[in-house]
Amino acid sequence: MKTTPAVAAVSALLVLLTWLASRAIDTDAERYDRALKALDRFAVIEITLHRDVLSARAGMLRNYDPLVQEVDDLREALGRLHDNASEDREAAAAIDRFATAAALQEQLTEQFKSDNALLQNSLAFFQLLSTRLSASDGSGPLAPAVGGLTAAMLQLTIDTSSAAAREVADRLSALAAQPLASADAGAVRALMAHGELLHDLLPVTDGVLRALLAAPNKRELKALRTMILTRQTASRATAREFRLLLYATSVLLLGVLVHFGLRLRARAFALRRRAAFEHVMAGISTRLIDAHRVVSCRVEGRQRQEIDAQIDRALAELAKLVDADRAYIMVSGNLNRMYRWCREGITFPPSWPDRVSALVARLGETAEGIIHVPSVDRLPPGTDKDVLAAAMRLDRVENGVPTSSPSEGRRGALNLGIESGQ
Repeated sequence: MKTTPAVAAVSALLVLLTWLASRAIDTDAERYDRALKALDRFAVIEITLHRDVLSARAGMLRNYDPLVQEVDDLREALGRLHDNASEDREAAAAIDRFATAAALQEQLTEQFKSDNALLQNSLAFFQLLSTRLSASDGSGPLAPAVGGLTAAMLQLTIDTSSAAAREVADRLSALAAQPLASADAGAVRALMAHGELLHDLLPVTDGVLRALLAAPNKRELKALRTMILTRQTASRATAREFRLLLYATSVLLLGVLVHFGLRLRARAFALRRRAAFEHVMAGISTRLIDAHRVVSCRVEGRQRQEIDAQIDRALAELAKLVDADRAYIMVSGNLNRMYRWCREGITFPPSWPDRVSALVARLGETAEGIIHVPSVDRLPPGTDKDVLAAAMRLDRVENGVPTSSPSEGRRGALNLGIESGQ
């Protein structure tokens, strides 16, 4: 197993995981939440401002400090919106339109404060002067004229229509036509001055008030909120998709790591088997050399017996090492030179491995001297398949009685080793 491609693949997956993790975090979520909170705060402050403006128009709010504070709070909310504006040109343009509408509302508020202050002052003086003139001339012709003007003015304060304004103008003209005593002349002129001012200022003030309440803030606010919610939904959907990709990549990385772990485990197992095999081979070689050295001075027959015994022992060790049930060594061209080994309780089938030479000649020997048959069942029907199927049977001896059974699991393949030479 090459470690460089594996390390490169794992490194690439880790980089991909890092990138997906950064994209899976909804970094815009907090910004959108702040923008929505700023919009909510703006809407609440605007409602409060409208309430206080109506209270001031009705004369219940004498102090304009709440209006000043609310205008400042609206500016602060707009500042937060601008601070949270992204590089999205469409969103920035929507915020600019909203800010323009808010600036118009602020201008109308300032104009209303100036007009309403003058209006409330004139109303107070008008009420004071009308009361004084009605009391000083209770039975004279001035009192009915003042009373009529007062009634018309009261109607104009609650209804600034053109008809109500004409009625006030008529009453002012009627009052101006009345003969005045020298003691009441100054009060009448002051009353008429305030009356004329109220005649002009009341419709103007109510017009400013209507414009203030009908300012396009609500429309722009709704459009901006819809846009932010749309961006927020899209951002969350994108983050959700990247989280799914992150999960899939994590699963893929886990699979790759498990694959590499299994390969490392298989490699370690193969190295252990190889070490065990080399250890056994070294032991076999040492015993064969020692056996040849010990019996070199003896007769040839005795030497052959000692070497054959070591070969039988070596064959048994190698067969057990590879977990085989049966093994043999056959010298090519000399059937009398054959070494066999069977696991305890198992025997070779009849005429096996005597038929190996003919079978190998038909199958064809490889360069390594090994013929590997992965699956006997997959061979085409014929004599070779029958011979191998017979060889695959496990002939056992149980209580002195030979029995046969099909091969199992790991015995589903055959390795036919051929030793050339004498």
